[in-house]
Amino acid sequence: MFSLRSKMFLIVGCAVAFSAAPIIWFSHKALLERTLEREEEAFVNTVMLVEDSISVRYLNLLTSQVEAVLASKDRMRRTAALIREQVESEGRRELGSWQAALRDQGMRMACFEDGRPVAEDELVSVMTAAGTEDFKGQSLHDMLSGVYGERDIRFAVTGVHAPEQSGTQPFLLSFSRAGRGTLVLADPLVNAEEGRKQLERRLLDAVQERLEDLELGQGASVAVLDGKGRLLAGKGDLSGVEQVPASWLEKAADGPLQGIEEGAWNVMYRLVRFKAMDWYVAAFVPMSAMTAPASRLAAQQLCVAGGFLAVSLLVMLFAALRIARPLRLLARRARELAAEDFGVEHAGLAEKITRGLPVGRHDEVGELSGAFVHMAKALDENISRLVETLSVRQRMQGELNAARDIQMGILPPAGGALSCPGYAAAAFLEPAKEVGGDLYDFFTAPDGRQAIVIGDVSDKGVSAALFMSMTVTLVRYTLGEGLSPAEAMSRINEMLARNNPSCMFVTLFIGLFDPETGELDYASGAHCPPFVASADPAVPVRALTETSGPLVGALSGMEYRACRVRLETGDTCLLYTDGVSEAMNADGRLFGEESIADCLNHMRGWTPDAVICGVMEAVKKHRGTAAQSDDITMLCFRRA
Repeated sequence: MFSLRSKMFLIVGCAVAFSAAPIIWFSHKALLERTLEREEEAFVNTVMLVEDSISVRYLNLLTSQVEAVLASKDRMRRTAALIREQVESEGRRELGSWQAALRDQGMRMACFEDGRPVAEDELVSVMTAAGTEDFKGQSLHDMLSGVYGERDIRFAVTGVHAPEQSGTQPFLLSFSRAGRGTLVLADPLVNAEEGRKQLERRLLDAVQERLEDLELGQGASVAVLDGKGRLLAGKGDLSGVEQVPASWLEKAADGPLQGIEEGAWNVMYRLVRFKAMDWYVAAFVPMSAMTAPASRLAAQQLCVAGGFLAVSLLVMLFAALRIARPLRLLARRARELAAEDFGVEHAGLAEKITRGLPVGRHDEVGELSGAFVHMAKALDENISRLVETLSVRQRMQGELNAARDIQMGILPPAGGALSCPGYAAAAFLEPAKEVGGDLYDFFTAPDGRQAIVIGDVSDKGVSAALFMSMTVTLVRYTLGEGLSPAEAMSRINEMLARNNPSCMFVTLFIGLFDPETGELDYASGAHCPPFVASADPAVPVRALTETSGPLVGALSGMEYRACRVRLETGDTCLLYTDGVSEAMNADGRLFGEESIADCLNHMRGWTPDAVICGVMEAVKKHRGTAAQSDDITMLCFRRA
């Protein structure tokens, strides 16, 4: 279905594909795994960097607030020391000036002596009224009557409702000695709520500034969310960030949450909670962006493999054309050679076939061309010899066919036995070759009895046929002189052994059967034992195993004794050669004499022709597809 060129293209293409595909697949797989590991590490590092940045800036902002409180305390200490020195040197008359000056700076001042104000401030009076406490639960009114040393100063933080502001305004209070009284200074602090908002704004500004410095991949995003999942700050592709499931935030509250969300989102995510502000740092990287380097490498490798395949196919095209062109010429010359008539004389065949073939090439195509030329010459010579051989064979076959006709003409027809009351006979012979060595005969002896003869020559072919013809002639001659079967066999043995340079021999059975009495006088020269089947099913099939002497024609001087058996009315006698009992199937198993006896047992009362046909059918069934290895001959007669 495919030309040589197509097959070579297919082989090269498959070779390149099968070599490149595993490399691309394994390298893509290894790079993808390594890329995912690196991206995951970078991913985690980015989130941790943002988290650490938030923590640092939060601590810095807290530190600045603490420093502001400490600065306020230091200012109060200095201010209290100045007021105390002035009170001790000049008295209380300058306290009002201090109150006005401090009010301009946002501070409040009051002075109490025995719990009563000597320099009164309404706001301080409200904060130190009886029953008020600071944020630690200490009574501020009790701190007015406290005993303070010269350098002792105590601080407290409390809140008071400020009409100009919404909510409670926190104040830092300081209590120290001033003359015989207690000096109270109040410095307002930033409102807690306002301070938290201010801290959050400053922190978000710092976080957003830090996020802007980050380098994110395509489609990646980093965001800061509040406790309800609202976006506070971020960078990158922030579409869909506020759609983070609430379950993720709940899980991230217990610890860092990281994973891969497949489906429509198809991202790697990480959520970390910043507990101090109840914020969440969320980072997202699309899986397509993480696998893009591996995909680009695979695409580059595919391009390289495709280019290599194209170059290889071009080289293979040149090689295929160089190989296919002379092969096509060889195919055309082969068709021309097949069309040649080798039965007629012709000249210049080798030159005609050789013309244009690349016999001078030093590769396989050149060798093939040379072999083709040599084949043409040898074919011409061989066909000439074959024509001559066929002529001889046809002549020999004709002679063998003539010999077969002559041989079969010597023997009586298979159904040519004399029909008389109480006697019926039939015979069958099938040579393994054109001519064979088996023989049979039946005729009427001079004394009126029916002669029964069957034999098997030791060889096959033409020599066996000649030996068989001589044996049949001698049997007819001896019985025609009135000799008994035993005498006739002795005479035949002497005559065959006298001129037998090839040491051939024959197994021979000669019988004279009297239909009226059923007496069978016979002599058996080492022939296969005949079987006798009675018409009565109760009588078993028996074999005539008695022999008269050895093989006939091998040695001279042999004596053969006479044998006699009586056949009852309806008895059938079957004589056969070893081609029947030794018929072999494909497994090497013989038909055997027991099988012959079984056939006769089922054919009681059959005519001789039917018995022979039945046995032959059983032999063919047993032999199956195996070839016939020996001549097959059977002779059957019946006392009717």
